[in-house]
Amino acid sequence: MDNVKTGSLIRELRKEKGLTQKELAQLLHITDRAVSKWERGLCAPDLSTLEPLAAALDTSVMDLILGERASPAEYSRETDEGTKQLLTYSRNEIAFQVGAAKKRYLLALALCLLLALSAGAAALWHSGLLFVLDRAQSPDGRISATVYSKKLDGRSFSTAEAVSLIVEKEEGTQWRITYGNCVYQGLWWAPDGKKYVLALKDGEGTRLSLAWLERNSESNLNAYLTMGVEQSELSGQGYAVRDGWPDIDYQFLQWGLDSANMLIYYAFEDPSGTPHDGYFWYNCESGTVSSVLELNRAP
Repeated sequence: MDNVKTGSLIRELRKEKGLTQKELAQLLHITDRAVSKWERGLCAPDLSTLEPLAAALDTSVMDLILGERASPAEYSRETDEGTKQLLTYSRNEIAFQVGAAKKRYLLALALCLLLALSAGAAALWHSGLLFVLDRAQSPDGRISATVYSKKLDGRSFSTAEAVSLIVEKEEGTQWRITYGNCVYQGLWWAPDGKKYVLALKDGEGTRLSLAWLERNSESNLNAYLTMGVEQSELSGQGYAVRDGWPDIDYQFLQWGLDSANMLIYYAFEDPSGTPHDGYFWYNCESGTVSSVLELNRAP
C-alpha cells in the first residue's frame, strides 16, 4: 500500500461526499487527526478500519489498497471480496496473537509470584514451567508442542535466552530442539496433525520451519517457498538478491483443509525500491506456488 496515493484518494473521495475530516472521523469512531495523517500520507488505515472506511466513502477496499480508482476491467467483484476475506483473516489472526500473548504474560506473572513463595523453585526451573511461551496440541490431541524461552541443557534448562521446543507424542517420546536467541512468533499444526509450521523472528526477517513428524525431519520453509516463487508468475517481478538468494519476507497465515496447501503473505522491494506484497498458496507436497494475489501493484 502506497500511503501517499491512498491518502490522496481518501481526501478526494471525502470531498466528493461533502464530508469534513471531522465528520468522516465521527463515522469511523476515530479522531480527525488520524484522518488528517492518512490524507497527508503519514500513515495508512489499519486493517480494522479499511472496510468501514470504504463503505463511508462509497468505494472498494481494493481501491483503497491500490490508492486509485480501478476500472471494472482491472478487477472483479470476486477479487475484491477475496481481498476483504484475506484482510478479515489477517485482522482476526493479529487479534488472536495479541490476545494469546496477553494471556501468556498474565500466566507467567502469576507463576512468578507463586514461585517467589515456593520452596520448589529449583524443580520448576528444571521442568521449564517458568519459561513456557506457548503450548500447541495437534488437532487429534495426541501430540503436544511446548515452546520455551530458555536454552535446553540436557534434560533441564540453562539461564541463556533462546527459543526451545519440546514435541511430545502420546506414548512419551520427545523431540527436543533449541533454535538460538530469536523471537517466537507462532506454531501452527496442519489439520492432519502430521506436520506443523514454526515462525521465528531472526534478525530482520522471519524464519519459517516446516516439521514433518512422520519423516522425523525439519526443513527451511523460506528456501522452499523461494524455489516455488521462482517457478511462478512472481519470478518476473525483479526482486532484489542478497547473498545469492532473493530478498523476500514471508509470513505464514493458515493451513488449507487438505494439509498440503498453506496461505503465505510475501513482501519484497525490486531493485528500483518499489515495494511489492500480496498472498499466494504454497503446496508443501508438490513445492508449487499458485493463486498469487498482489496487493501493492507498481503504477
